[in-house]
Amino acid sequence: MTKKQRTAIARIISEMIKADNIIEESEIKDMKHLMSEYSIAHQEMSDARKIRFSDAVNTLKELSIKERKAFFDHIYSIALSDNICVPREALLLIALQYSLIENDRKAEDGKPFPKPYLISCPTGEASFNDQYMVYLESSYDEERNGELNQHFRLLVTITRLCGFNFIYIPKMVEEFRSMNEQYVKDVISYMAPNLEDAFIQQVYDRLCNMTTVDFFRNVLYERLQVKALHNTPPSLLINIGTSVVPYCSAGGSIQYYTEFLCIPISSSILTLVDDILGFYQSKVSIRQSITISDSKGQFKYFGFYKALFDFLVAPPPVAPDLVFLGQNMKTGRYQVAFKFDDGNEKRLTFTPREYDIYFQVTIKSYKSRTKGLPVIYDKHIKPTIAHLKSKISSEIPDLTYSNQYKPEREGNAYILRLDKSKVFVRVSKSNCDCECEDIPIVKYVKK
Repeated sequence: MTKKQRTAIARIISEMIKADNIIEESEIKDMKHLMSEYSIAHQEMSDARKIRFSDAVNTLKELSIKERKAFFDHIYSIALSDNICVPREALLLIALQYSLIENDRKAEDGKPFPKPYLISCPTGEASFNDQYMVYLESSYDEERNGELNQHFRLLVTITRLCGFNFIYIPKMVEEFRSMNEQYVKDVISYMAPNLEDAFIQQVYDRLCNMTTVDFFRNVLYERLQVKALHNTPPSLLINIGTSVVPYCSAGGSIQYYTEFLCIPISSSILTLVDDILGFYQSKVSIRQSITISDSKGQFKYFGFYKALFDFLVAPPPVAPDLVFLGQNMKTGRYQVAFKFDDGNEKRLTFTPREYDIYFQVTIKSYKSRTKGLPVIYDKHIKPTIAHLKSKISSEIPDLTYSNQYKPEREGNAYILRLDKSKVFVRVSKSNCDCECEDIPIVKYVKK
């Protein structure tokens, strides 16, 4: 076992011990036993403070399934050291179960299911403290949404009985649409008194028109920095608590990360939720339920609702269009433009190689079966991409949604995550550069 793996085990042990905010003598005894079992030194216990729970779990995926199952049993014994498994401990066990044990499940035809994974985002200490299950999708899935609409009330009821709040964005939007419009605007004005009437109307419109895809792209991915896979299939996102790095340090700042378990839905959503809740109930000793009034017309301002509202009342970010200009015939420079709503442009100059790589990544992200530029395109592509990403960051430091404009590797290809409606190619209408038009990249055909 590597030092990195031992450090990861130390982190998970520590997280489980402090999950109920009480460190029992029996837990310390079990910890010492596991330190001996896995040859964990004090230095590795110290190093464990510097990594997140999700980092530790992802590291342990390198172990064999037999080793992972044995480790899960050890951690479960720590959770029961004091004869009580609290909800936070049960959530950590769910994360380990689905990330390490269920990770290798296969369908009846032998094909592997999409794998659950852990992700985290930097947040304040008190963010997302309640237990949530949130339906996610990066593009609209008609079948899954139909299933959710059909079984929504049942899903809310069974999750609530186990202490979870089930969130389906379209139903949340329906709540706000059904309220008295002026009442909602008055609440917005009360909670954000500095907003002008015109902006309050914008907030109301955004609140009443948000889709699950909007929430995924604009709230989770960019605002909260939850780095779920960009092409996320229909999934359940479960917050498992806050990871503190370092959780015990005399020097340096303390960083807080809210961590999530993302589980792709490979069967019916009712089956998946039933499996999760069944596992949770089999482990947890102290049960809690959510008591939320279902009275219509109430503006909820807590937990998930508060996080969403706080995002909406912030000034709406303006994401510029990305326009590939090509080579300027007068200067010989290869440029791209970031074109804003007011018509102003911020231009960046790239080397011919940088521009070519940037353009190839972009056009293949939208117009190729490979869904991106394959890594085998050029064995020296990585440093070029790193350099152009650095150039974007340094020359446009305040670029909204900057990560969407930078090529990132996903699997065996480099992709651009920017919505295709924001990407254009500037072409000349005549032989001179004085008359040009911006063509959507999905319609661009090189002459």
